[in-house]
Amino acid sequence: MRSYEVKRGHGKTLEKGGLRKRLAEVFDGVSDKGDWHVASYGALQQVTVRMVSKSEIELDSQLDTTASLEVATDTHQRFNKFLETVTGFSAKQRKDRAKAKAKAEAKAAAAQESGD
Repeated sequence: MRSYEVKRGHGKTLEKGGLRKRLAEVFDGVSDKGDWHVASYGALQQVTVRMVSKSEIELDSQLDTTASLEVATDTHQRFNKFLETVTGFSAKQRKDRAKAKAKAEAKAAAAQESGD
């Protein structure tokens, strides 16, 4: 399970079915399980996503490791396209933001540990 930050002001486009609509634009057979939207495509046996808040989504995926290289490549491209459409951040921006968040969390944990 991963959580992704959504670009400021971009979360409004995901409300009222916007997240489900964007999932359906990229992947096949979207269904709902509670507040989770579920789909599949190519090497993604299942992708589940939900909006946590206007600034965050949670996503879980299950991959088919036996998929061919062509299918895996196409799936990866679609997955990145979906994440960019939903979060408003490119793959590089998502990576940089995740690194910065992890670094800040590690620094906070170290500060708390030294303060004990």
